[in-house]
Amino acid sequence: MDRPAYRTSKQALWASMVLAWVVILALTVGAVAGVETAVAFGAVALPSMVALIVAILGLHRAFGSLDYRAAAQANRAYDPRADPGAGA
Repeated sequence: MDRPAYRTSKQALWASMVLAWVVILALTVGAVAGVETAVAFGAVALPSMVALIVAILGLHRAFGSLDYRAAAQANRAYDPRADPGAGA
């Protein structure tokens, strides 16, 4: 069985997660430095970035194996006896 190829979506997921961590780290540095706007923006952005990271990891965990299952089913030979709607 060939591995599913989804390079673009995999790269987009990694880029989103890395950028979310960059935002979290930048807000943390800004808050430690005492920047008022970083503290105010962090109240909204920090939970959003954490939710984004959790969602990305959850999507990968929940639906990554479905690609392999679909590829395995596509490689099976067609058996008309297994399909009751085949007509014969």
